[in-house]
Amino acid sequence: MTRPAPAAALVALLALSVPRLAGAAASHGPPQVESVVFVITHRVFPDFFEVDSVRLKEEFRVGDTDYSARAVEFIPDFAYDLKAHKALSRSQEPLNPAFRIIVKQKGVPKDTTWAFLNMPPHFARTSLLAFQIARIDFRGRPPMMTGDSTASRVPHPPAADSAAAPAKP
Repeated sequence: MTRPAPAAALVALLALSVPRLAGAAASHGPPQVESVVFVITHRVFPDFFEVDSVRLKEEFRVGDTDYSARAVEFIPDFAYDLKAHKALSRSQEPLNPAFRIIVKQKGVPKDTTWAFLNMPPHFARTSLLAFQIARIDFRGRPPMMTGDSTASRVPHPPAADSAAAPAKP
């Protein structure tokens, strides 16, 4: 069966452009972070709440405390290899973005933690501060805000309902 000329031309154009677009995204690597907005809370003082917009690897002061922090690493699609004990990215697209943050008190490193988009704050046993991503601004692409990540939209199987399950003979 032959297709009409306009449809065949459209299919050929799409076939040529899709690999080029995919290759262009892959060759440029992960998106470049311009800035990130963190919401910071405190484990002991529930009324403490701060919002900071910072650049990657830029140290910033946390409130009027003797704490400072620095986002030292961006992982676009966060996953954790349990065998290697190492964080990694499953892809170059920001599907589950995360930032590794080093917290200092009076200039001395006290904690390393992770901030995620659309996930509850991560606390280690001794962590006092918690960081959540509210917004990520990228170079040359739209920003991501809470609600944009696919991390919170991972499909889960429906709960087993004994009334809906067929009875076995």
